[in-house]
Parts: sequence; structure tokens; C-alpha cells
Amino acid sequence: MKIKPLTDYPSSYFSMRFVIALCLCLTWATSRAQDVDIRLQFHSAYMPQFTVREASDNNVQPIGIRLTASNYNLAPWEAGIHVYGGYGDVARASFGFNFAYLFAGRESHYFKIGLGLSRMDLEDVDANTEELGPHIGDVRFTSWGNEFKPYIEWEWMFSGFSSLFVQAGYRIINGERSVVTSVEPTNDPIVKNRITGRDETFFYSGAGFDIGAGISIIL
Repeated sequence: MKIKPLTDYPSSYFSMRFVIALCLCLTWATSRAQDVDIRLQFHSAYMPQFTVREASDNNVQPIGIRLTASNYNLAPWEAGIHVYGGYGDVARASFGFNFAYLFAGRESHYFKIGLGLSRMDLEDVDANTEELGPHIGDVRFTSWGNEFKPYIEWEWMFSGFSSLFVQAGYRIINGERSVVTSVEPTNDPIVKNRITGRDETFFYSGAGFDIGAGISIIL
């Protein structure tokens, strides 16, 4: 039997088989994941005070989106990704992962404990905002700090395609910071000083409690 060379087949031959193979893979993946709940969640939180070393703000209300997956029939775990913004004068945004354990459930009510792991874009702190140039006491954070947030959460499945949840947690942030310790004058009429000394440290900061609520759409 003579084997036909691959170059003798038209490109549409391979395209059709690729589409068929892709459809079979998607069908298999869907059948395997039919018991997995995928939730698109919109979350709003409130922090009476948010503090990361010298940076601080009151009545902060971050908002974010989470995408989570779980199969409580198989294991009492939940995993997801998230992105948040609106941290006031302390940070610009954060993104990361979250993991939760379902420790109690009854009918349509789920109680979870979890941990959020995020990268957070921290805002720098200027000791003097009226004059241009560096000043003693200016704080510069590394571009991204690390956030650890243990939390507890209650979720109410009020329908087959959506739910409400309430979450309370505490944020711990670490990273690197440098503080200007000495400056000297320059002849520039605009930027009057230049930095001659810095103190660089690695820090941990208890940033504060938060409580929030949100809605989930089950995909």
C-alpha cells in the first residue's frame, strides 16, 4: 500500500481535522467540568482606616472583580483570581489569587475561611507636597508590595444562577521602602534639593480590617 505524502493533501484537509479535534477536546473538557461552579463575582469593601507605614487614608472603599471555581461535591475547596482598585491615597490597585475552605454548609448557605494573596501597587508619600524636589522624610515604596488577607465569608445561594456573599478580613502588607534622610540644596530654582542619603528597609505592616459584600453570577 502506497502512503500518500502529506504535501499532497490540501490545507483544508488539516484545517477540518483540527476543528474536529478541537471540538472533541472541548466536549471532553465540558463533560469533565460539568459539576464545577464558575462564579463571576463583583465585590465592594469598606475599610475605616487603611495604613501602610507612613501612607494612610480613612473610609477607603475598594471595589473589585473575582473569578472563582469550586466543586463542593468533590472537595470543600474554592480557588480564584481577583483584581481590585480604589484604595485611596495608599495604593492604586491590586491583583492576585484567593483560596477558601468550606467548613460548614446547610441548604443554600455556605460558610468559608480563606486567604487572599495579592500584589499591590503602593503610593509613595511626600513629606512636602508644596515644593518640587525631594525632602527629608519622603517615602518611596517598591512598585509592588505583597498583601496577605485572611478572611471569613458567608454565601447565600438564593437562586440557581446567582448568590450574595458577605466577607470580613484583615490585610497584612510587606515590601521594601526607602526614606530620604538627608538632602542638599541645588542651584535649580525649581528642584531645590537633591538626595544625599536614604534609609532602605524591608517592612511588614498591619494595614487594617475590612468588611464588604458582593454578588455572584454562576456561569
